[in-house]
Amino acid sequence: MSTTEDTVPDGLLPADVLASTTPVAVYGYARATPGREQDLADLISSIIPLVRQEQGYEQYSVHTTAAEPGAFAFYERWSTGADLLRHVQQPFMQDYFGKLPELVSGDLEATWLKPLEA
Repeated sequence: MSTTEDTVPDGLLPADVLASTTPVAVYGYARATPGREQDLADLISSIIPLVRQEQGYEQYSVHTTAAEPGAFAFYERWSTGADLLRHVQQPFMQDYFGKLPELVSGDLEATWLKPLEA
């Protein structure tokens, strides 16, 4: 399987998630660098329609709140780890990840989730 070197922030994608043959999901959180809130909102908004056209996409939602401008909560669900890997390797995602360091204050937070089976 391909690596994610130079495509995503270090440590963002765990190996067990990438190897999954079942759905994978992530809850993420990012805070904009002060004064760059709108720039980050615009960048995020620009990728949403592209993400929603990708193979293996199941859900990609981003939320914010008036109480904390510049704070963004993400929820993504992909059919498999291979679909997620293909997603992060898209040229538009590599461009996105390259712009994040100047727009995000602190680290991206990511909590990887597995579906609860009944």
